[in-house]
Amino acid sequence: METIHLKSVDPISQELLRSASRQGIELPWERFEKLQPQDGFLRLGLSCPYGCMQGPCRIDPLGRGPGKGACGLAPEEMVAGMLLRLCLQGTMEAWAAAQSERGASDISFSDILGELVGQALPKNDQADLSIDDILKSNALLRRPSSSHEELLSQSLRLSLLALGFQEQSGLATTTDSIPCTVGYGTVANQSIRIGLSGKPSAALVAALDKAVSEKPDSPAILVSLGDWIVLKDRFIPIACTSGESELLVSSGVIHLLVAGSDTDPGLKHLCETMNIPVVADDNGADAGDILQRARRHLESNSQLDLFSDAPPFQEHQILMSELNIAQLIGQDAAPQIALIGGSDTHQLSLGHLPVELATELCGKGLQVAAWGDAALWLLKAGSSSQEGNPPLPLENRQGPLLAVKALAAAGQLERLQGICFTGMMSCLELAAALGLAYLGCRVSVATPIPILGSRTVTDTLSDILQQNGGQLLHFDHPAQTRELSEWFVNS
Repeated sequence: METIHLKSVDPISQELLRSASRQGIELPWERFEKLQPQDGFLRLGLSCPYGCMQGPCRIDPLGRGPGKGACGLAPEEMVAGMLLRLCLQGTMEAWAAAQSERGASDISFSDILGELVGQALPKNDQADLSIDDILKSNALLRRPSSSHEELLSQSLRLSLLALGFQEQSGLATTTDSIPCTVGYGTVANQSIRIGLSGKPSAALVAALDKAVSEKPDSPAILVSLGDWIVLKDRFIPIACTSGESELLVSSGVIHLLVAGSDTDPGLKHLCETMNIPVVADDNGADAGDILQRARRHLESNSQLDLFSDAPPFQEHQILMSELNIAQLIGQDAAPQIALIGGSDTHQLSLGHLPVELATELCGKGLQVAAWGDAALWLLKAGSSSQEGNPPLPLENRQGPLLAVKALAAAGQLERLQGICFTGMMSCLELAAALGLAYLGCRVSVATPIPILGSRTVTDTLSDILQQNGGQLLHFDHPAQTRELSEWFVNS
């Protein structure tokens, strides 16, 4: 455990890691280490993405092994096809969210985003977007018969669709900001703790909130395990980031898990191992029964108080609209803007990069805004209390798109110094990063993305983005703070 400080920047997380180690509990860090070295072909994009049953085919990047797939597929088309498949999956994820939450069956851009998209497409002689782009992308991935240029062009079109669906699925609220409390302090000095993960149904969350409020003689609290879950224009308290969810559960302070869709299997398996009740919200779960089961688990299990020294939580305001962001980032004389965010990744020490990068950029006079796990780390670290220009936490679903639209509406998009994804978990994050670069933004990704297997593909993609004034910086290694800080400043 001598390298425990390399796993998380949070002292309490480090103590929880020691506690889990003493109990012999396997967490994501151990699973990640056992997977090393991870598949180098996939990491480079040189594993065939097409649905052929004669594979899998892989191409040797060093030229000593196979240079083409069994069907004759070349490295360029394999890498570009892999990017298209990932963008298609990300776009479908955003489309499904827009359909289920807003009933959106077709793409519809706001005036601001529509104008940005309308400026981006003609620069590459591309027609308007439609749902048919999803069907075309699926057709292109049936057989490897398209050039890498066509595959890249279609990937970029999908990335813009993904941004549009993200915009459509953004949280509907009547206020410009929503309160939220963050950190381990949310579970300190509480009796019954019910953890929420993934995307639990709004109806069940509302029923649980009502059941908790109606039992003042039996104190209970709902806490999110790293997910942004809204209820009545407020966020459910977020006890930890997504990368810390299993770590928190391993402490024994969660008495029942409500596992919504998209809950990681490792989290449910850990609860089963520790005999913590798990309730899926798709089987007619009853709020009163959930509360009773959580109470019974509390009464039958002793636990250590590992959070007595946790910092007291503070209420933060999460920015939900372009208007509010525009008011806070100021006018022409205000500083340049740096956007950082994304999901936790075990390729990097949890929290280290976003906290250190935000500190450096604020010190250089930039205004920082953040979303996702990166925003949670900044709030946990107390960055919002800094003097001057404290980092601004953004609504998670649209992330940097909100700030981009706010600046574009004010005619100040040139103030955007860059957008950094400090980590990625879903294909939607990759599609969003690509889409923002295609709109003309400078975008960087701190962890490798699978396109390094073909220099031709990376050069072609770079040329297309440069035509729109955009950039996608990516590395063949997990990036360090210095590399990203220099990139932000040296535009």
